[in-house]
Amino acid sequence: MDADLRSAAGHRYLVAPDKFKGTLTGAEAAAAIAEGIMRADPGAQLMLFPFADGGEGTVEAVALAGGERRVNRVTGPLGGTVDASWAMYEGTAFIEMAESSGLRHVRPTPASALRADTRGTGELIAHALDDGVDRIVIGLGGSATTDGGFGALRALGVRFVDVDGTDLTLVGDADRTERIDTTRAHPRLAEVDIRLCSDVLSPLHGPDGAASVFGPQKGADPVTVARLQRRLEHLGALYDGLAGAGAARTRGGAAGGLAAGMIAVLGAHIESGVEVLAQLLGLDERILAADAVIVGEGSLDEQSRFGKTPVGIARRAQRLGIPVVAVVGRTDLAPHALADDGIGGISSAVAHAPTADDALRDPTRYVAAAAESAVRHLLALPIDIR
Repeated sequence: MDADLRSAAGHRYLVAPDKFKGTLTGAEAAAAIAEGIMRADPGAQLMLFPFADGGEGTVEAVALAGGERRVNRVTGPLGGTVDASWAMYEGTAFIEMAESSGLRHVRPTPASALRADTRGTGELIAHALDDGVDRIVIGLGGSATTDGGFGALRALGVRFVDVDGTDLTLVGDADRTERIDTTRAHPRLAEVDIRLCSDVLSPLHGPDGAASVFGPQKGADPVTVARLQRRLEHLGALYDGLAGAGAARTRGGAAGGLAAGMIAVLGAHIESGVEVLAQLLGLDERILAADAVIVGEGSLDEQSRFGKTPVGIARRAQRLGIPVVAVVGRTDLAPHALADDGIGGISSAVAHAPTADDALRDPTRYVAAAAESAVRHLLALPIDIR
């Protein structure tokens, strides 16, 4: 029935924050928000559901939603080995490419920008295939690589062959490739659906492409950016002859061109990470089980409309008729700036701390304070409950 939220007992809150980058994981943020909710509404029923957009924090979110966390030792972006986590949930593998091929594993220099490859990501995919998954979801954020997918595809049995018919094994030789041979590719690749999660839909190469835009943050100087650009142009020309060529060229710049290789060679699809995870983890069902939804992340601004987790969740809740407020680390937005996107109010940790530095030093305390304030505001409003 319809009633004021402030007059009902045992209000049900879905607490679905993304990570607060650099301060709190999604699970830690959810716990801090829960503390604040209980101060404002002691009879509340809480459903903690940390969420992610396919980038960092996705494996944790899937594991907390009931998935099984797995760890495999794979090749790091510069060689050596790293222990990389991924998650299995109802026959779907969730992989963060940054776990195996991420910037966290390197000290960025021009040399590392040239050498880094995605072999470890391909090895993780192979482990998932060997474990019998039906679908693979790959988060593309945080890469150290600009290899156009060369390393990952090679790890999956795809051959990059030069003019003499020799297999090319080093990413530095990728621009000598004359043809791509998939006859020895992992046999299960044809059986599974591969979905790529990214809020970056940049082209493979060119002034807005992977090397030009993201190469510098991976250590590339101008000379190195030019070399990486030539690599991606060469691979792009080869990808142009394959089935997914159009999407690979125009939307394949994510993760240093890993997206292009996966789309063109393996037939992968690139989509909004929030939408993919919402569908596969049953987000709508969880929203419908709540009277209100609390979203959150470290920073909320005008750009948050484009692919950010809180807005993606809020739009779904808005369509389902469930109110949403956001608890964030900091924001430069007015409290109702995102009302059209379904976020009825925004409360920040920085606004509840003496200084921004205090909010960073003790994020749990001030995120909880922001959550308490947000829920008190919510309780003061007339809101319909089913």
